[in-house]
Amino acid sequence: MPDINRSYTLTPEVEATVDDMFEYHQWTPEQVEAGKRVRRALIAAVNIIIADVPPSADRTVAIRKLRDARMDCNSAITHGGKY
Repeated sequence: MPDINRSYTLTPEVEATVDDMFEYHQWTPEQVEAGKRVRRALIAAVNIIIADVPPSADRTVAIRKLRDARMDCNSAITHGGKY
């Protein structure tokens, strides 16, 4: 798999990697369960932040980063850690 972050040219291998990154991949039952566990953990973290951290710009960013973490986790689960 080519390192698309360091590629200077659009080779067929780079194009195939980019296509794979953006292609829909159906999750297996094991991936669904992993996604549910991640979701539950991140929901728990957000609930604690809401309960214990005063409303502020920092709290907003912290919650947003957990939402971003969920998306990154979903991607890692989907692609088996390739990217």
